[in-house]
Amino acid sequence: MTDISKPFIDLGPSAWPNAQSAAKLEWLSTNALGGYAFATVSGALQRRWHGLLIAATDPPAGRTMLVSKVEITVITKGARTTLSANQWTSGMDAPGLACLSRVWLDGSIVVREWNIGASILQERIAMARGRNATAITLTLSGGESIDIELKCMVNHRPHDQLVKPNSFTPRIQACERGLHVRIDHASGEGKDIFLQADGASAVADGTWYGDYFLPVEQACGYDCLDAHCCAGILKISLKSGETRGFTASTRAEPADEGTRIMVSTAARDQSLIALAKTQNDAFRARLVLAADQFIVERPLANGTRGTSIIAGYPWFADWGRDALISLPGLCLETGRFDEAASILRSLAHFEKDGLLPNRFPSPGEPWLDNSVDAPLLLASAARRTVNASGNFTLARDLFPTLVNIFNAFTKGTRHGIRVDPVDGLLMATDPGTQLTWMDAKVGATVITPRMGKPVEINALWCGLLATLIEWAPQQKHDASAWSAALAKAQKSFARYINANQDQLADTLDSPQGADTLQRPNQLFAVQKLVQLVPTRVAQKIVARVEKDLLTPYGLRTLGKKSPGYVGRYGGRVEVRDQAYHNGTAWPWLIAPLGCALRTLGNAARMAEIQKPFQEHLRHGCLGQVCEVADGDQPHNAGGCVGQAWSVAALLDQGIGEINH
Repeated sequence: MTDISKPFIDLGPSAWPNAQSAAKLEWLSTNALGGYAFATVSGALQRRWHGLLIAATDPPAGRTMLVSKVEITVITKGARTTLSANQWTSGMDAPGLACLSRVWLDGSIVVREWNIGASILQERIAMARGRNATAITLTLSGGESIDIELKCMVNHRPHDQLVKPNSFTPRIQACERGLHVRIDHASGEGKDIFLQADGASAVADGTWYGDYFLPVEQACGYDCLDAHCCAGILKISLKSGETRGFTASTRAEPADEGTRIMVSTAARDQSLIALAKTQNDAFRARLVLAADQFIVERPLANGTRGTSIIAGYPWFADWGRDALISLPGLCLETGRFDEAASILRSLAHFEKDGLLPNRFPSPGEPWLDNSVDAPLLLASAARRTVNASGNFTLARDLFPTLVNIFNAFTKGTRHGIRVDPVDGLLMATDPGTQLTWMDAKVGATVITPRMGKPVEINALWCGLLATLIEWAPQQKHDASAWSAALAKAQKSFARYINANQDQLADTLDSPQGADTLQRPNQLFAVQKLVQLVPTRVAQKIVARVEKDLLTPYGLRTLGKKSPGYVGRYGGRVEVRDQAYHNGTAWPWLIAPLGCALRTLGNAARMAEIQKPFQEHLRHGCLGQVCEVADGDQPHNAGGCVGQAWSVAALLDQGIGEINH
């Protein structure tokens, strides 16, 4: 078993030599609905997304900031010690940082320890699974009894927006063991906020605090001043050896619920680690728990509940492409085969004209299907799931969807997606629409348009054809049309190979001709399922990709010597989007690199490539893997603090890539 007495992530004061560094260390807890708690080690709010209870009020994409923070003040022998930190427009105020002695992750539970004289106060934080509630437990050891005040800051805003002081007036009244906050202008989930602590007395307030300065937002060119309302103060007492629980919830909670949430969270953590068989591998066990944070429920149109994957925290919802890229690592490598099947069935439910949702629309928004790769990734993820789990019923259920995709792409569907009858390769030619994973767009300008025949799209197209051929006998279906299509596409794939036979073109037959920039998408062509390039060429391709594109935190999206290379990802959104696919490194691209290395018989290389991430998990958002990093040294992390396909790539060891 993993030795929980020696956590994989366990930090002391040397990790935060000052208040600014403590504010850059973050933690994340989620609730399997899309809701989350997200904050800094010091407690200072640095982003609009930081909060103790961001509830999934319209799961999984509709999320509302309800409780921004709870500030702890300890009173002992008349002396007050404030353990909070705040960054105001006037500067950082972090009086409690000198008392913070240890921060670690006990499974999914965030733990902070404070030295209060001769006593140690331990704070444990976790979200309840399947509902909108965040729990805190406080345990005192050593020394004398203490009194504690919990100052509860509330709000009611979309998690991506900011408010000004007195934006609304909450109704605050006493309830059992705490306060009940009613938001009169709201309806449904989130209208009521309950702030309760075991053995607490409560004093209501209602004062608004403005001038919360959010430096991360400022650096991105966004509005950076926020306001929150103090609902009131809960007062409790603690003796040495005692534990008191606190809950912030959208419903009234029973006594001791905070403790029960901690116990159930710890038990679930151990069951997930056991299911993934990672008891003796602390790094992979940590990734297994990181993976769990992205898997959520999604309501389906027929009234049933499906399963989906949040693309990244804190701002992404569930995206079709991201879910399918992430699925093998998050679900297959962790033994969660039933959830993998549910995700695939949920996505197949939305297939229309051969296309899948690139992003699920919010109520009133148009259907977004601008993704040529998502339908092809469905075939890849489905094949791997069936092979890994032996669930041939899933193959039967998904087979008609894959046939629909083949027929629609062969005939031609929206966004100029169609098979070229001349060479059998798949093309996408919708001007002004981003159709592949390199989908950055500034205004009307697609940064990496890739019109024509992108290399990874045709590698995935051949994978779809191979899957249909493989499943046809069991489905009693004639595979001759797919066999002919695959033979034609395989033969034409030679068109991608350059004269030196060490690189594949990124796109063929674009309006500007062939795009021969050095990009990582060519790795999709080096696979076990279908041989698309000769082995000697594949070896040269992989060697050159490692030389030109590999960084400690993923693959660059463009070679450093290529025109248009941008080595830094930062600044305003239009500047970031210019860099997004023009040099920025992506951890998730380790997955196709790993597949290529396994295909070439060099799977052991992956252990070395993954080593830097062991330290990465101890920086930024603790226990999570970033979305992107700078292409240039020192490869600073950027984008979402936790990205599903980044975690998935580190877990992916190839289960289900070929038949068992």
